[in-house]
Amino acid sequence: MITELLAENPYGAVVLNAGRLHQAGVSVQLFSHWLQTELPALKQFKLCWLTLNEYETAFIAPALLAGFHYHHVQDSTLTLVKRLQADAYLPLAATHSIGVGAAVFNPLGQILLVQEIPLPGKKPGYFKLPGGMVETKEHFVAALEREVLEETGVTAIFQGWFAMRHHHQGQFGASNLYIVAKLLSEQTDVVPDYTEIAAAAWFDPQQFLLDPKAHPYNKLLIQAALNGALWQARELPEYQAGPLGFELFQASKK
Repeated sequence: MITELLAENPYGAVVLNAGRLHQAGVSVQLFSHWLQTELPALKQFKLCWLTLNEYETAFIAPALLAGFHYHHVQDSTLTLVKRLQADAYLPLAATHSIGVGAAVFNPLGQILLVQEIPLPGKKPGYFKLPGGMVETKEHFVAALEREVLEETGVTAIFQGWFAMRHHHQGQFGASNLYIVAKLLSEQTDVVPDYTEIAAAAWFDPQQFLLDPKAHPYNKLLIQAALNGALWQARELPEYQAGPLGFELFQASKK
């Protein structure tokens, strides 16, 4: 019965999706018996993925006893996995968080910078580029323009990416990828959201680069925004899900 609930994915693994056990009325006893007697026979598959929802938590313990391991949690589901072939490749869960930074310029040639809210007992820090984290299923460009608008009240239009930083000190043990783009705005005013930032203002970029208190990392990014080549967005409707399903960027011609 349980074997009939399985599906095969394109990578040679067998999958039991969330809700299938609950909907079929499978008992914990029947599931435990299947794990011991029928699952080991499915050696034509490399892995078995087991995703459980909030109504199926009773199946976690017998799965762990049968050799499954926790893999990842998303929203209201928990996914476990077991190798059915000893040498099967097991892909990792998400290992990175992704942040975006915005070098926004206005018609006066000024650059938009923000100051983060300091931790309790700390002094305000240095000014930096606005930006933030990319949300689930959100395109990079949409996240970039959204973060600028939320933090500063400035509507800005993406021009191209010019820098990337990678480190391994992200939250929850994940690595972090931070990509930075150049944007243009017709605004010369700011409307900061003081629940997100301490301050926002337009700066003369050359004066900022001469400021001894400005952080070297921020100076490096602003120099790159002023002088570096851009990776611009490119549309390719024939690719995968069309322009709404992916983003493609390519270095611009000199």
